[in-house]
Amino acid sequence: MKDINFIKNIDNLGRIVIPMDVRRKLQINTGDVLSITCNDKNIMLTKYSTLDNNYKIVEILKYFVDAFSLKIILTNKENVIYSNLVSLGSKLDNHVKLLVKNATTIKGQSLSYEFGDKKVSGIYNMLPIVTNEGIEGSIVVFGDGVDNAYDICVLICRLIQLELNIT
Repeated sequence: MKDINFIKNIDNLGRIVIPMDVRRKLQINTGDVLSITCNDKNIMLTKYSTLDNNYKIVEILKYFVDAFSLKIILTNKENVIYSNLVSLGSKLDNHVKLLVKNATTIKGQSLSYEFGDKKVSGIYNMLPIVTNEGIEGSIVVFGDGVDNAYDICVLICRLIQLELNIT
């Protein structure tokens, strides 16, 4: 990735503008939440998701995978965060990104989408994970041979929202 370098002034309220070229390159959109980290010399801005690195949510998902022999994919708005089906960190294709962005619900549909370099076909059940800040991602539970897969998807989504303290 080629570095982009800008010099910006801080206004009297301590604000700076993130240039359009940087926002495009990093896919930072209006309303996105950023994490600010600093040390003695540097300030780092990172796109933030309450789902990323949440070990309790991963443990919840692992329990459901073991108890019900499920195939699951948990995404933020851009990547796979947890899955027992595709590689962690796999990029979402543009169609899946649009489904997540639009908070799409899918119930028991036979579909095929790409996650990274793997095409995943099956009976999709998909629900958005929405916080007070907006859409964080989606949970996908595959219904191939699983009774009540959509209901399990709803239960998992609700548990994730409870873990994120969303009512």
